Amino acid sequence: MNFETTSELLEILKPYTENAVIDVSTDNVDGHNLNYKSEVVIIDGSNHVGFEVSENEVIVFYFTDHYHFEDYTSELQEGEENYIERAKQFLKELFEYKIRHIEYYKGKTISSEKYFVMYPDGREDECIGGAWYGFSKFINPFAKKSTHSTTWQFDKSKGVFTAR
Repeated sequence: MNFETTSELLEILKPYTENAVIDVSTDNVDGHNLNYKSEVVIIDGSNHVGFEVSENEVIVFYFTDHYHFEDYTSELQEGEENYIERAKQFLKELFEYKIRHIEYYKGKTISSEKYFVMYPDGREDECIGGAWYGFSKFINPFAKKSTHSTTWQFDKSKGVFTAR
């Protein structure tokens, strides 16, 4: 592995992933088909869950979303953990708790989606991710609104996320 951060993140996930098939790739290309130095770790390929580590950033991807952790675009606030510690905490919560995914539709077209961490005490964390597709020219503004909710949880025995 190229980065110590990758080892640290995998160590945090060890209690959850002993039955997971983990794939680590160091041969990566960017959007311009140019090679760059990073490590992509796939933990649950069927649900697109894993993370990418580069020199100064960690990107955690899950289902249809992702989250960037870095410290180079702004200074840390007093008492705020560095980006590696924040990524560790996020990954631990992703694998430890249930994740609620809510899709919002207009007619048959998805207009937005959100993800929430569901804690054992019943509270849901603020939105940890999502996307808004409001500028899509295919969304009918007069179509009936509906939602679809899926709750995901990591199944340690199978090494994958399952919908509940």
